[in-house]
Amino acid sequence: MNILVLGAGTFGTAIANELAINKNNNVILFSRSKDKVREINQNSTNQNFFPNKKLTKELTATSDINDIKHIDIIFIALPSSKIIDTLFSIKHIFKKDVLIINLSKGLYKDGITIVESIKKKIDIKNVITLKGPSFAVEIMEHAETLLTLGYSTSNQYRTVIKIIKNTSLNIDSTKDILGVEVLSVLKNIYALFIGVIDAKYDSPNTRFMFLTKAFSEIRIILKFLGGKEETLFLGCGFGDLCLTSLNDLSRNRTLGLLIGKNFFNFNDNSNNTILEGVRAIMIMNNLLPKQLKRSLPIFNKLNNFFSKKKQKFEIDFKQLFKT
Repeated sequence: MNILVLGAGTFGTAIANELAINKNNNVILFSRSKDKVREINQNSTNQNFFPNKKLTKELTATSDINDIKHIDIIFIALPSSKIIDTLFSIKHIFKKDVLIINLSKGLYKDGITIVESIKKKIDIKNVITLKGPSFAVEIMEHAETLLTLGYSTSNQYRTVIKIIKNTSLNIDSTKDILGVEVLSVLKNIYALFIGVIDAKYDSPNTRFMFLTKAFSEIRIILKFLGGKEETLFLGCGFGDLCLTSLNDLSRNRTLGLLIGKNFFNFNDNSNNTILEGVRAIMIMNNLLPKQLKRSLPIFNKLNNFFSKKKQKFEIDFKQLFKT
């Protein structure tokens, strides 16, 4: 199977490296940086993201779009802001029946998911999603990892099962592609809040009180946006929320810790986690009706903090848990 991973960043590199372990996969990592391509091909390293870590020798890299001609599967591991333009620029090259698998997280204006945007703007129907509780550094160490596959057809499912054979990647699955995409955004929003709570209180009781509340709010939003409730209990839901909320490798949790310790700077426009987090909250806020938001005190607290650029994140327990 000929596989291309678009995006030679942290997660793209890790996924490409793991997939290349399967001898039946011919995996190519695409980067526009010729220096990075040369480094991967000559040294089997990507020092910018994994210093002193060797990549499998079976993994190759390219910056030549003509290498896309014979690709069967394209993994998307790009910032959400670059996905549509990148795919549009290479659409004339790849096969018409190519399978596109989205690894990236984010929502576009009006709450359109990445998968839906690709289908509509690039006019490709064979698009699925793969999300779950996974840190790139762990995948690089071949740690057994669960990802949720959101798919439409049995052929798509069988293809993914085939390419992850003999790797550390495991899947649970659902046909609720929308739910998988939405949950990948919601878990980042609520992980930020759990980070604030841990910074302020460092209490297991308080932490899990709010984690329970966060899970409940995510369920409400997921159902309103059209996702299936049962998707919440897959890796992309419960698993990813817990991983992102409770582990210090999580950038969103770390941002929450900084806010909780009053080290947060609203003027830091260089932090992509801040920009993406605020944008996700704003998009969700515009999508959700006022009546529904009455049931979402944690979400309202986050939205109020960022929209009004408050200096301190104050917690009112009775307000957040009033019945």
